[in-house]
Amino acid sequence: MTGAFAWRRWWPGWWLGAGFLWVWLFVAVHWHPLEPPRSGKDWQVQGQIVDFPVRRAGGWRFDFRVMYADAPLPRRLRLSWYGGPPLHVGEVWQLTVRLKSPRGFHNPSGFDYERWLFARGIGATGYVRRSDGNRLLEPPRGIDALRGRLAAAIARSLDGSSRSGLVRALALGARDGISPAQWQVLRRTGTAHLVAISGLHIGLVAGSLLGLGRRLWLRFGTWRLGADTAGAALALLGALGYSALAGFSLPTQRALIMLATALAAWVWRRHASPWQGYSLALIGVCLRDPLAPLGSGFWLSFAAVAWILFVVANRLGRPRRWMGVLKVQAMLWLGMAPLLIYGFHQIGWSAPLANLVAIPLVGFVAVPLILAGCLVWWFWPDAAQALWHWAEGVLGGVWAWLAWLAQWSAGEWPLPAPTLIGVVLASVGLGLLAAPRGLPGRWLGALLLLPLLFPPAERPRPGQVWFTLLDVGQGLAVVVETSRHVLVYDTGPRFSDRFDAGSDIVAPFLYRRGRRHVDLVVVSHGDGDHRGGLAGLLRRFPSPVVTSDPEALGLPAAECRAGRVWRWDGVEFELLWPVSRGSGGGNDRSCVLKITAAGGASVLLPGDLEAGGEAALVARYGTRLAARVLVAPHHGSRTSSTPAFLDAVGPELILVAAGHGNRFGFPHPEVVARYRRRGRVLTTVAAGAIQVRLDRTVQVRSWRSEDRHLWSMPP
Repeated sequence: MTGAFAWRRWWPGWWLGAGFLWVWLFVAVHWHPLEPPRSGKDWQVQGQIVDFPVRRAGGWRFDFRVMYADAPLPRRLRLSWYGGPPLHVGEVWQLTVRLKSPRGFHNPSGFDYERWLFARGIGATGYVRRSDGNRLLEPPRGIDALRGRLAAAIARSLDGSSRSGLVRALALGARDGISPAQWQVLRRTGTAHLVAISGLHIGLVAGSLLGLGRRLWLRFGTWRLGADTAGAALALLGALGYSALAGFSLPTQRALIMLATALAAWVWRRHASPWQGYSLALIGVCLRDPLAPLGSGFWLSFAAVAWILFVVANRLGRPRRWMGVLKVQAMLWLGMAPLLIYGFHQIGWSAPLANLVAIPLVGFVAVPLILAGCLVWWFWPDAAQALWHWAEGVLGGVWAWLAWLAQWSAGEWPLPAPTLIGVVLASVGLGLLAAPRGLPGRWLGALLLLPLLFPPAERPRPGQVWFTLLDVGQGLAVVVETSRHVLVYDTGPRFSDRFDAGSDIVAPFLYRRGRRHVDLVVVSHGDGDHRGGLAGLLRRFPSPVVTSDPEALGLPAAECRAGRVWRWDGVEFELLWPVSRGSGGGNDRSCVLKITAAGGASVLLPGDLEAGGEAALVARYGTRLAARVLVAPHHGSRTSSTPAFLDAVGPELILVAAGHGNRFGFPHPEVVARYRRRGRVLTTVAAGAIQVRLDRTVQVRSWRSEDRHLWSMPP
């Protein structure tokens, strides 16, 4: 009795402890990152391609489940194969791979690649080496073979169509064929959920099969089985098959559990509230994958369903008319706004109108046509091709509507990024506003929105400089903030047509800081690791550009010339180099900028200046180069940072921007030793983004040391 009483009294604590234990056990079993001594070496592995390979320029990228290796390696790898043969999901290969520990950029904002890898159990990244031992061991089988053949059939049928990727996403959950421009339209219009196979699609399939199964059983059934049971069984089997085609993604898991709960209650004539199904889905997903909450999709998916259940049950009733549907869409947009603003600093202003047209056409026309094509493809390929073409035509009409709306909806949130507490308070406030009218104190919900609408925005004081060296890998990107102005010095590299440092690292950082415009962009010179992100940044923040090599940019830009001096908010900016177009060549033409706070502390940014340019700079300015903070020239190359230059600058803090394990070996150990004899050295490899506040003193913060997590790789 005493034990039962203790259990009842402390049951929340017991369940919480059991949850923590389950997460710990799951991580201990499934997370085995590559050990540093094994990084950078070649290994022979045998394993299976576990998801649709993604074609990239010059090759493929795919996830690989290791079945056998010649050394203890992580169970799951993320590999690239440059110049490799066509690959398919489910194939078993023997490969020679070169691996490295799972490491990403570490900045105050932007995509956390290390967390993303951790949540998926990917313990190493790397690429396939050229080897005679690379060979296919087994072709795909079972559901993987079916998914691959269907994907190929859809691609052949819609060859040349820009919407082929959308059809594949709706049929198989394979979203690799959706272009960056299409993703931009989907995000701006708040319709990205349409290409994730979720409750809408699962419910459509289940509902259709439920009605079909009941009618067929009433007409032809002979067993001692009720028509409701037969229909429910067919509905569940159909939903299970569709989820298998989609690879059992998180939204399909949630929808399956909720559907199974509802069908069981219906068959057994038991009352089950939607919240019971929701709770079971939440528990089931977390039991299957305790790391699912690390993904934004988990929170967006479950939050959207919870908000719909709350609004429809408590506020709107059953909307049967057009205006009722529009009202539901508007309420859903409002309910999800705080999470979208916090996670992506974006909100689709046109989402209610976009979804009002897109949801019925996609859910009730395009998806049935696509699934019907998948069914008849087995025995009637020509009919399947026609059905897919009709679906593509429907999507074309939807896309014209979405693209038009996207032109008028930039999507970016115009205010500083809110805090997590502000988002929670805003969500509670919206819940109060959407509660039944008889609830007293509903007006307090409006007050709870204030932290979202008026978040605290920290700014430098007049005369103070906030200097942030962002972690962009092997490249350079710096954001300089004064009280009312922003300067960006270099924009980092462009990694692919889907990812560049300007739009995916620098711009999110500026949004997080609440900055709505950039006053000036200085591009030191024309190398790709310094200018690669310029176009992406200018798309988000149109700004004037100054550079020493205007021809290399391909964009309108003023020429950087020594002698230009200006003041922003009590802070002095001075261009020191080049003196003229003939001042050196290549790296030695880098635009050199010195920034001095009102208190006297200064920082020097020399770009990729090498020994010749440094000597000319010292000869021209001498001790005027003195700065307490120096960004290492040319990423700490052996051809830069001469003793004479370092003596003239006399830095007490040297910041090195370099990529982890870069092929150039930057920073060179000899140069690092030279730095350490003069002051403190920090690298973006070890520190991530480095934030420096300059006034009379120099204050330094390392983002990797301040933002440590279980998945964060050690320096």
